[in-house]
Amino acid sequence: MKQLLITTIAAVVLLLFGGVNEVNGDPLTYEVVGDTVTIKDCKASATGELVIPLTYDGKTVTRIGEDAFNGCSSLTGVTIPDSVTRIGNKAFAGCSSLMSVTISDSVTSIGEWAFEGCSSLTSVTIGDSVTSILWGAFAGCSSLTGMTFPDSVTSIGHLAFAGCSSLASMTFPDSLNDISWGAFEGCSSLKSLTIPDSVTNIKGETFQGCSGLTSVTIPDSVTSIGNFAFNGCSSLTSVTIPDSVTGIGNNAFVGCSSLTSMTIGNSVTRIGKYAFYGCSSLMGITIPDSVTDIGLWAFRRCSSLTSVTIPDSVIRIGEYAFSGCTSLTSVTIPDSVTSIYNGTFEGCTSLMIINFGGDSNKFGGDAPKLYGAKVFSKVSDNAKVFINPDAIGFGETYGGLPVVYKTVLPTDHLTYKVSGNTVTIRDCKETISGALAIPLTYDGKPVTRIGNMAFKNCGSLTSVIIGNNVTSIGNSAFEGCHSLTNVTIPDSVTRIGGVAFRGCSSLKSITFLGNAPSSFGSDVFKNLPIGATITVTAGATGFGETYGGLTVQILKKKLAIKSFNNHASPFTISFESKSDSTYKIEASHDLKKWGEIGEAQGTGSSVEFTDWREALFQKQYYRVKMVE
Repeated sequence: MKQLLITTIAAVVLLLFGGVNEVNGDPLTYEVVGDTVTIKDCKASATGELVIPLTYDGKTVTRIGEDAFNGCSSLTGVTIPDSVTRIGNKAFAGCSSLMSVTISDSVTSIGEWAFEGCSSLTSVTIGDSVTSILWGAFAGCSSLTGMTFPDSVTSIGHLAFAGCSSLASMTFPDSLNDISWGAFEGCSSLKSLTIPDSVTNIKGETFQGCSGLTSVTIPDSVTSIGNFAFNGCSSLTSVTIPDSVTGIGNNAFVGCSSLTSMTIGNSVTRIGKYAFYGCSSLMGITIPDSVTDIGLWAFRRCSSLTSVTIPDSVIRIGEYAFSGCTSLTSVTIPDSVTSIYNGTFEGCTSLMIINFGGDSNKFGGDAPKLYGAKVFSKVSDNAKVFINPDAIGFGETYGGLPVVYKTVLPTDHLTYKVSGNTVTIRDCKETISGALAIPLTYDGKPVTRIGNMAFKNCGSLTSVIIGNNVTSIGNSAFEGCHSLTNVTIPDSVTRIGGVAFRGCSSLKSITFLGNAPSSFGSDVFKNLPIGATITVTAGATGFGETYGGLTVQILKKKLAIKSFNNHASPFTISFESKSDSTYKIEASHDLKKWGEIGEAQGTGSSVEFTDWREALFQKQYYRVKMVE
């Protein structure tokens, strides 16, 4: 009875489908359904060039079925007839010897992973009727060198060409409106790319790992750049993001280590987390005034970044957003910013000027309401926070840095001369007063010279920080600035002209951040007050015990304590050390009398010391001193 039931069901199926017949035809297996034929299988032993027939048993071959040639690793070529309209999922997956394929104009659909892993495939011709290239269709075709898409293609699926590591060029049609995420991930030989203006969204991971990509053109039609979109494009040198883009996704340009310039359109409202992390060649960035949020780690370790302009639209700067930007010398934080999170500028070792509130002629510029830990940790030893006179919430120090009240706005008081790509400060109004931070740039060009007599007789000027684009300080540049008390000269300065600081009768502190200038005029520091000194960094050359008639002292680098415990006994402390140096560890119970309790030898890295003695007092203090 059971056998009869199975036979009856089979008969019903045959009746419904008008007859299904699978026939072996060496080396192919066909499935006949009515008047159409699908290729279902091919013997794994098939080798060389294979021509798929136009018909079988008088019926048209219209489909190549799912997995039909999967694993036929000895096939070198396949000719697909004009009758075939669909190539099924994984139809040729793993055909590792397949070198070329021509897909006829009759084919309208290429299935998912259809040619995945065809590692010898060097060329593909796609017919004019294909509208969609589905997921992973050519993924892992590592020998494919070029691709031209017909005008019929409107979408390229997820991972469609991922891992095509030899793909050096391709042309997108104007019909294309959708490139799915990861479509060209790992195409490491791709050199340049023009995205057609029919595309509106660059999705996540689309060009991730395209390490050979040097240029990309993004059209005005694009409104968003997805997460990891250009992650690891380590040869990309410049990118212009058009005004149509409103968002830059997380990790969008991570590790683009050759990226030197970036233009961000004025519709972007948010720069995502890690967006430009590790773009170590990026030298400058102007953030448009449409941006309200700079994500955490957004520009972390952009070690060539010298300047950044944060517009007054920004409300939030995320954790470690500019951490490790070791070339950053100045930053202006507008009064719109209400939140600065942990470590935002940590490790910006060249950062000297932190300007809150922008224009000193404007009110506001108060301290942000939310302020994280270690925001200015490990910045330059000469760093200062500049604030407006009416600003509140700062105190004498802010974030561990001294606070200076701004009474001068450089661009309102200075006269500039632009010569080619460089700028010289020619003159300054004598009414200028207070602290002055000479700007790094003017009109987008570096300020490289302070001209002869530029600040002569500016009698109310009290302190000057010179930006590290400046290479020359002219004759009499600051002569007669009798209220000037301190000046910092960066390591970029190679020339100081004669009598540059003569008659600065209050100038007691001159700090050089580099070696002695190669050109040094006469009487540079003549008629300075008694006790005026020059401070130089350890290892600086060209100074001697005196320089320009002034005593030279070496700036001692602060010892960096890494960690210590709170236990009474034993007490352990670790600190960064210098190779071949000796450190004394001293203890005290009253901060008056100190006694040595041990020594530690420097290793060039972290050193740990433990005091194993029993605690004798309720309070015990410790200090570490390097033996000179």
